[in-house]
Parts: sequence; structure tokens; C-alpha cells
Amino acid sequence: MDKFTKFTQNVSTSWTPFANKVGSSFTQYKQMATESLGSAQVTELPRDYVELEARYEAVRRTVQALVRQATQYSASPASFDVQAQLATLTTRMGKQTRDASGPQVTEPLTEQHEMGRTALTAAEPIGLEAPLGAALFKFGSIETKVGDLRRTHNTQIQRSFIAPLQDILDTSMGLAQNARKHVQAMRLTLDARKAALQGAKTEQLDAVRREVEHAEDAFVEAVSEAMRVMRAVVESPVLVACIAEIVKAQKVFYKEAAALLEELEPEIEEIKVTQDALYRHDNPL
Repeated sequence: MDKFTKFTQNVSTSWTPFANKVGSSFTQYKQMATESLGSAQVTELPRDYVELEARYEAVRRTVQALVRQATQYSASPASFDVQAQLATLTTRMGKQTRDASGPQVTEPLTEQHEMGRTALTAAEPIGLEAPLGAALFKFGSIETKVGDLRRTHNTQIQRSFIAPLQDILDTSMGLAQNARKHVQAMRLTLDARKAALQGAKTEQLDAVRREVEHAEDAFVEAVSEAMRVMRAVVESPVLVACIAEIVKAQKVFYKEAAALLEELEPEIEEIKVTQDALYRHDNPL
């Protein structure tokens, strides 16, 4: 008998919190259903809370959009050893023999690597001594270097822009979302208690009033906590720091890529002049 009594006490102790939670959820769902019918009074949220929530939501949606749009920099394409191909072409300078199976490479790392691969692959069979072959070789070599810069640029954006923004989405914004849900739950509970007070019998008034007061306290506390975590997101210096990082990464990439292309441009122009002269020589008017 003692064992049975102890068992029932343990069950009662563990069941009570669960039962309370179920009861609270039922009260909230019932209140939500009543409100959907338009037959219930709804407690208004404080103006400061509503304004802050609107700012927070704008920030949250912006961060989500930025992370989604920046995923182009975080893809993990297969490796492509374009430098090895460049070295092979350099040492073979003009040799026309090639393995029938062709170079065994995988997809390029960036669009610049892909362009460089196309140019380098075409340069040898066309002939490195020919103007077009020489131009393709020089262009492919520079595009490969630009691709390497782009890869560094992408890695920097992934590390200094996408990762911290995703962390904010997963942590502080996750807390804020839960806090907002809790505000809604406490508001529903409060309105349900107020509705119960209106229909309470005289002998129940004191008990129901205490429930309303407790619900009001819980609601105020929930609003205060939600405002705290939402303000922490909206005012976080991390967001501006992330923008600064992507600006820095892009500035470095475009500056260094422009320097490489400026170096290439006169060489291509010189080849173009040579090609024009050869064409006019072979095709006189």
C-alpha cells in the first residue's frame, strides 16, 4: 500500500505541470476562437511595443533577404585545378598533341574560372603562335587570376557577412520570435480571464479577480521581455558591421580585378593590331 501511495504521489507531481500547460493552451485556443468570431474584447498592445515590433520585423525580413541573396557567394562548387592546366599549356607552348580523352577536370570554382578554362582549352589547338590563340591564352590566364580573387571574395563574404547574419537569425532573432509568441499567448490568457470575470458568480469574483491580476502581471512581463530582445536586434552593431564587411570585400575584389584587366588590355590591343595587319596583308582590297 505504501508503494502504491508513493507511486500515485509521484504521478500527481509530474502530471500537474503538464495539466496546467494543457489547460493554459486550451484557454488560449478557446479565446482565439472567440476572437475570430468577433465577439470578444481584445487587449491592445502598448504603442511602443507595436512600433518596435514593426521596426524589428522590417529588420528581420531584410536580414532574411540579404542572407538568401548572398548565398550565391556561399555555394561549394567542385574543385577545378585551372592553375595546373595553365602550367601544362605554358610548358607545351604550341604542341598540338593531346590525349584523346582530354583534360580530366571538374566544374570550375567561379564563372571567371569557367571563362578562363574555355579560353585556355581553346588556345592550344588554335595555336599559341596565332594571334587568336595568343589572345585566348593571355585572356584565360588573367581570368583564372580574377577567378582566384573572386574565390577569396566569396570566402570573405561567407565568413564576415553571411555567417554572422545567419547567426543573428538563429539566435537573437529566434529569441525575439519566441518572445513575440509568448506575448500573444499571455494576451490571450489575459483576455480569457477578463471574459471569465464578466460571467463569474458572486462567490467566484475574488478568485477570478486574482487570476486577472496574475494574467495582467504575466502580460506586462512578457511585453517587457519581448521589447528587450527585439530592441537588442534592432540596435545591434553587428548588422552595420556586416554591411561594412561586404563593402570592403567587394572593394578589394573589384580593385584588384581591375588592375589585372588594365594590365591585360594593352596586350590584347597589341595582338588585335597585329591580327588586323595580317588580315589586311592576306586579304588586300
